[in-house]
Amino acid sequence: MICKKCGREYEDDMPQCLWCDAPNESLSSQDECETSSADSEAQEEAYKESLKELVDPELERAFDDNVRRGKSAISWTKFQMVLNVIFFFVEVKTFGAIAAFYGSYKVNAPIPREVNLAVWTLIVFFMASAIPFCVFIGKNLLWIYHAHKEQNKFSETQFSPWGATICYYLPIANYFIFKTLIDNQYDTMKSMGIKAQAVPNKLLTWFLLFNIATPIFNYICLRNFNTPVLFISTVLWFILTILYIKLIRVATANEQAVHDQLENNRINKKVEEIIAQRDVNQQNTEQT
Repeated sequence: MICKKCGREYEDDMPQCLWCDAPNESLSSQDECETSSADSEAQEEAYKESLKELVDPELERAFDDNVRRGKSAISWTKFQMVLNVIFFFVEVKTFGAIAAFYGSYKVNAPIPREVNLAVWTLIVFFMASAIPFCVFIGKNLLWIYHAHKEQNKFSETQFSPWGATICYYLPIANYFIFKTLIDNQYDTMKSMGIKAQAVPNKLLTWFLLFNIATPIFNYICLRNFNTPVLFISTVLWFILTILYIKLIRVATANEQAVHDQLENNRINKKVEEIIAQRDVNQQNTEQT
């Protein structure tokens, strides 16, 4: 080690120069780094301990409300699945007649009764399913918005609540929305001392694969409408929706676990306050 003050050489592990007593700057900086690292670890441990005893009634209610939103979103998603199965059979019956008519259409040719019936069947079905479809979309978006909003109170995520809401139905993007949310929930639960189980990677992987395959077959179906392609597209959407439900259930279960922990903390704190107040009253009684 060369001393910067006097220019003489001394051992690297010595705390100061032998000739002019100048401090060894390399050791000083190393000590500062170790101290800083120790402080950050201590702060992290203190934060984890505070989470284990966290009492926040407002946050507790927020998690409880979003658990209800998640269950409602699952129910409406299941209902939408039923509507889509019905729509598949409606498409098979109606689109075939319409396509056959327009494939051999002649100018001023009368429109057959079957074609009129098919068109009106589609119109009635779309009108009847429009409101349930909007509710299904709204319920899911409302849940994912609040899921990220509440989770952001514990840890920062790649998606803001509005970002997650906007990208929720975008292929591939929604894979990262779920992965980020569930991973952060897992870390939060571990910090709070809750027994957490990580989501299986297979579930997320299958979700990603069907996220890619479903839009592709939907596009093929639009370009070349036929029953086999329509059937495959419907099956892919059906499986993708089931995977959606499974992921929502995982995230909702995590929210329920955090809510239960917050509720237990609140009850325990209340019990401790009651016991402390009782002890104070007993002491006052004994003194009098």
